[in-house]
Amino acid sequence: MGLTPSEKKRYNESKKRRKQAYESYETGKIKPIRSYGKVVAALAAVIAAAIIVLVFVVIKQTGQDGKSSAVLANESHDSAELLRIVSSRYPIEKDEVPKLAGFGGFKVNSIVLPDLNDMVDSAAKKGITLKIKSAYLSYDEQEKLFEKKLDEVKKNKKYSRVKAAAVASADVSKAGESEAQLGMLIDFDVSDSKTKAFLEREGINFGFVLRFPKEKEELTHHNYSPSLYRYVGKDFAEKMRTLNMCLEEFADYEADS
Repeated sequence: MGLTPSEKKRYNESKKRRKQAYESYETGKIKPIRSYGKVVAALAAVIAAAIIVLVFVVIKQTGQDGKSSAVLANESHDSAELLRIVSSRYPIEKDEVPKLAGFGGFKVNSIVLPDLNDMVDSAAKKGITLKIKSAYLSYDEQEKLFEKKLDEVKKNKKYSRVKAAAVASADVSKAGESEAQLGMLIDFDVSDSKTKAFLEREGINFGFVLRFPKEKEELTHHNYSPSLYRYVGKDFAEKMRTLNMCLEEFADYEADS
């Protein structure tokens, strides 16, 4: 008469116990009796627990938009730099000098260089040569420019010195109040209509926006200038165009969002 299923199970267990007893005698180590099914289940549980822990760690290190906290920290730092405003309200120290890179006899902030190169190359393919009139300016260089403009304005005897300074600063920023000192404000030669149109139309594709646009003078405290372009990065440039905002407006918008 054959063994019943329960008897077979007990028999197999007894074989395992005998084997364990023999191995413990030979090695001096007691090994627990394991069921293959239980081992697999235990291993699966361990793997599942490890996955849960890993997912938790990733979530903890991830921001709301799915980017790691390290990436968000870098973006936050870059945003502050890209959207930094320099003005009479937010002056820059005389001895502050950004990391600079050379470009065609001028100097620009190093973060500008890759996109500036791409924009110049793109224009060249369309038969347009982008020429720069000025880029990074030190505090002393900006001071000389302002004093020159001030002298021009003062020749108009209708203005007092205070009024002359106010009028001059609407065209040429005072030293310590110009983003040229950041190396991210570039004065292009827009005497050619094709160059002017290219910058207006495609500048945002390379991160450049018109720094002092029309109908924003009350916000920028600077007269409209068709040649001064500020680098803010591609993403910000596109948003500024879409929202029709100048840098002052957009910086506040980003700070509140």
